[in-house]
Amino acid sequence: MKNEILSDEELAELTGYKARSYQRRWLIDRQWVFVESRGKRPLVGRMYARMKLGMITPTIADPNPPPAAPAWTPDFSRVN
Repeated sequence: MKNEILSDEELAELTGYKARSYQRRWLIDRQWVFVESRGKRPLVGRMYARMKLGMITPTIADPNPPPAAPAWTPDFSRVN
């Protein structure tokens, strides 16, 4: 799970602050979504940070993909 969350060093590099209160303020001011640990450490997901920084774009899978076309269709034109 640690690999999925930014480390203390990465969060300090991102925000420019080592103090957790300033890190939280920086994240709130820029409308970043984060969760606080019991020790009030802001926890930011690695993939979320990459999306916010423009490194990757979110892709939304279509919940209802179109049905696959059948490989063949029967020819009923000659049936009486």
